[in-house]
Amino acid sequence: MPDMTDLHFYLAPMEGVTDSIYRQIYSRMFAPFDRYYMPFFSPTAEHVITARQQRELDPVRNEGLDAVPQILTNDPELFVWAANVLADMGYREVNLNLGCPSGTVVKKKKGSGLLGDPAMLDRLLDGIFSKVKIAVSVKTRVGIRSEDEFPALLEIFNRYPICELTVHPRVQADQYRGAVRMDAFELAMRESRAPVCYNGDLFSPEDIAEVRRRFPALRAVMLGRGAVAN
Repeated sequence: MPDMTDLHFYLAPMEGVTDSIYRQIYSRMFAPFDRYYMPFFSPTAEHVITARQQRELDPVRNEGLDAVPQILTNDPELFVWAANVLADMGYREVNLNLGCPSGTVVKKKKGSGLLGDPAMLDRLLDGIFSKVKIAVSVKTRVGIRSEDEFPALLEIFNRYPICELTVHPRVQADQYRGAVRMDAFELAMRESRAPVCYNGDLFSPEDIAEVRRRFPALRAVMLGRGAVAN
């Protein structure tokens, strides 16, 4: 088995599951994750954070955890507003959701829906990084219909100072079915200017070891369904 002592482990954001109570109990009962990505919230034009969102984002409820809020939007001004509010709360990083495959989200060109409009994605990232005052990571899929879309998307990502790029190597149409597209992830490992984290179908130590064996330079993995199921 490859050496994994330097591998970082992240908990994936899972809406309705990995809330602040789950994160705190998990960290106390099991070997804690190095980082906990929080289920996304969507900022509104009214610049209002709901009471429920405020509870989840309250640093006191995430005390002792390296917790990272995730934002779902296609509006750079809304992202920057939310990111700056979170920075004022003491967070050091926020995550942009480009991975959610839900049909209702995709129809609004949010989550992985943005991957189908590279020009809009480029404008979003340009608007974010021209104004944001906090580190921004990205969680993405590799396209809408085909992994052949990923090289152009990766070229866009490489234009911006993304602090970490988490890649779930499936396209939106896959949802969570079928084999992960490891050739696309290999491209990310080879050409991404940002550090890369792997996410997708990690259900056992052997699964993690196999990914690390193929990509010895990999420094982080993100677990979602595998962590929650077992």
